[in-house]
This record gives sequence, C-alpha cells and structure tokens, in this order.
Amino acid sequence: MPKRFTTQMYLYMLPLSASPAEAVGAPKRQAIIPSPTPDGGIEHTAATFDSVSAWLAKARSGAIILFPPQLYLMTLLAEFLPDTKSPPSVVDFAAQRAAVLVFLATTPAGRGTHPTARIAWADKVMSPTQAFFRRADKRSVLGLERPGPELEGSGRGGDWERVVLARFTRQGPRDVEVRWRDEVFSEEREAERREEEEEGRVTGKL
Repeated sequence: MPKRFTTQMYLYMLPLSASPAEAVGAPKRQAIIPSPTPDGGIEHTAATFDSVSAWLAKARSGAIILFPPQLYLMTLLAEFLPDTKSPPSVVDFAAQRAAVLVFLATTPAGRGTHPTARIAWADKVMSPTQAFFRRADKRSVLGLERPGPELEGSGRGGDWERVVLARFTRQGPRDVEVRWRDEVFSEEREAERREEEEEGRVTGKL
C-alpha cells in the first residue's frame, strides 16, 4: 500500500488471579466490552481469553484470522507462555511474566549482528515491507527490519532476522507464518536455481 505506518506493539499484564482455576482450566468466558468510541462496537465487541498456542493453532486451521503483527508477537511469546497439562499456579504465572520481561529488555535481541539486534525487543518498531513473492506457494515475504517513513533515520528499527509469510485475500491474511529470514531467502535461491535449470533443459530440447 502507498501509505505506511510504524507499528509498535504493547503488552499489558492483567493482575494475577488468586485462584489459578479462574485463569486456566475453567471453561472459557467471554467478557462483553462496552461499545467503544468512536467505532460504536463495530470492531471490538467481546473478549475471549485463551492460551497463546491455542490462538496460534486456530489461526493455522483457518478458524480465526490473525494479522501479521499479532501472529508475530504471539509466536515470540509462545516460547515463554507454554501450554501445560495441569493449571499453572500463581507462582508459575509470575515466573512466566518475569521471563517475558527479561526477554523484552535483552540485547542483543537476536542471534545475528545486524544493527537491529542492538535494539531491545521492548523498543523495536517495524513497518512490514514486501520483499518478494515465494515461488513455492506465492505467499508474500514481509521484511520486519524497517520502521515507518516518519522514523526513517532515527536509529529505530525492528527484526532483521525474521520474516512473515502471508497470503493476502479479500477476507484478510491467510497462511500467516513467522520464519527465519536466512532460511526463507535460501529456499528462494534454491527454487530460483531449480527453475533456471528446468528452463535450460526445456530450451535445450527446443
């Protein structure tokens, strides 16, 4: 799209429940939110609480639509908020939160040496930009390292090491996936090489 924006995600932690069963293990409850202003309840109408992995599974199955920023954030948090067979205790929840807070403040924020690795996760901002369409499945490959145009040259940035794959339809993004950048680019180079070899064989036969 011609107009780009910088996205900065916010993470809000609710007060820990005195009873773990109220948070996990009990039937999921919907909380009806008063109609917000100015959209009059068109966009936000209710809230359902579930685990990160449950939302990711629903997105993979097509039961719900998660846009790339939400799926990206949930993918990162899934490492720290795992599903458990038994309801976690308040102590377990507190430990998970502590691990998330350490992660958010950690630098280098990644496994590489790109300048964005020196930006802590809590300070990252990004404006996804399309790098290319994958030959394999025609999904868009979105780079996450750049901020929006209003922050160009500010030293702010996002995540060089990961990309988001998505197929955009009129109903919203589908088949959204977070992948390591080097793996996706390597796969594309290999697909390009195979395509060129096949074209060479066809040309030779002609």
